[in-house]
Amino acid sequence: MDLLTSFSVTSQTTPDDGHDLIHPLLAEGETIELAYKHVRDRVWFTDRRILTLDVQGLTGSKKNFRSFPYGKIGSYAVETAGLMDTDADFKIWVSGVGLFEINFSRTIDVTPVNRLLASRVV
Repeated sequence: MDLLTSFSVTSQTTPDDGHDLIHPLLAEGETIELAYKHVRDRVWFTDRRILTLDVQGLTGSKKNFRSFPYGKIGSYAVETAGLMDTDADFKIWVSGVGLFEINFSRTIDVTPVNRLLASRVV
């Protein structure tokens, strides 16, 4: 299965940071549990799904949002940052969609992401 999309994030942020961007896409009662960003791109982990924002173009006026419900995730893999690696990688297989990858900067503790995915997917 080919790689559908890949995101890189360099910092963790608060669930409220960027809320104006994601709020219109949230379902009634859906809450953001974890949030990460890299320049203009973002990844949110809610209590129901993973939401991503890919800001495109020089002006950033074009935005590509993607939604990956936890119920559609068949499996995932974690590759932690090694001695020569600069990031930790999460590879997430979404049923009917493909492979989705998130690259986390080595400065980010990925334990909360792993715990969240383990509680929602397993």
